[in-house]
Amino acid sequence: MVFINIPFVVENKNIDTEIVFNALKSLDISEDAKYEAFESIYNRKPRGVLFSDNDLTKALQLENALGKLGIPYRQTEESEHLICDTVIS
Repeated sequence: MVFINIPFVVENKNIDTEIVFNALKSLDISEDAKYEAFESIYNRKPRGVLFSDNDLTKALQLENALGKLGIPYRQTEESEHLICDTVIS
């Protein structure tokens, strides 16, 4: 498994959504992956896109598109966002 972390940064809001939409649309990745990538770029959740070991070439396609758009990303084995439960005492 490989996770493409796409951290939310305010500068992403300055990138034209139409350009991002068209760049993602042209990729040979699932519609769910395109949706998760788009939402990760412009919102705080989801945090990125998970690809199986069989889809590593698709992960590279996404990385290349993000790089061309100037969108920061990191490849890790899992999401870097930890969900912490808070206990109120």
